[in-house]
Amino acid sequence: MKQQMKLVLEMDELQCQNYMVLHGNELFSYMLANLGSPDSVLRDELIYRLFVKLISEQQLETNQLIHALKELITDRYVFASIGEKGSDDVFVRSFSTLWLTALLWLDQEHPFMDSELRSQTMEKSATYLLREQDIRGFVVGKGWAHSIAHGADLAAMIASHPLVEKRLIPIILEGVTSCFWKGGVYVDDEDERLVAIIISLAKSDYPEEVLIEWMEQVFDKLDRKIPEKGYSPSIYHARTNILQFMRTLYFALKKSKRYPKLQSTASFFIQKWQNA
Repeated sequence: MKQQMKLVLEMDELQCQNYMVLHGNELFSYMLANLGSPDSVLRDELIYRLFVKLISEQQLETNQLIHALKELITDRYVFASIGEKGSDDVFVRSFSTLWLTALLWLDQEHPFMDSELRSQTMEKSATYLLREQDIRGFVVGKGWAHSIAHGADLAAMIASHPLVEKRLIPIILEGVTSCFWKGGVYVDDEDERLVAIIISLAKSDYPEEVLIEWMEQVFDKLDRKIPEKGYSPSIYHARTNILQFMRTLYFALKKSKRYPKLQSTASFFIQKWQNA
């Protein structure tokens, strides 16, 4: 099957279309079953690359897309062993979020979900960042897990979807906050991917006042935790994550020329906490 995928990746659109008519169900079933393989070549270079090709060229039938969606939002995929750390199931969860991101992108460009499935997909996906606890980036011998970055991509896609239900945004923001407190310090550009969620909200004219309130609550939590635990490693890690996120957000807002009050609030807290 690896060899077949290599061949399909090299096909032009018409060749790929002809191949999918004859072998599409078998190929796509294999891809779905193995999307989270610990084999980085199979997972990244073959399955995910081919999935993006099939999505962008609209080579998949609506029934295949819907079947994949219904599978991806279950405990077998995006919530497989959710809450645990250190197992290979992180690849299943993380790459399920990438597939979901691509499918939601396709639904924006060429709607294929009914309202019930779209709502269910977004509602379940919105909780991913809150529930994921394995924050590994690159795993030696197995490649990128990058669960927080991929989960952030999914959350940003939900936030930018024109049919998103606004009640899901506070859940997504809570998920962003939770990422600061999962232990360890992010070193693989997770802050940039998390900031993209806020920029997506800014571009959709989500109320600036609500985001200011959210930012204040992020620092209120940090303030409360210090008397409880003192400057423990977990506090230092959270503080580092928060400040790195806020610096990245500050410059992203400055570049986009959006939400000057939110930018000013970020600047205030950065100055207050960077030497604390």
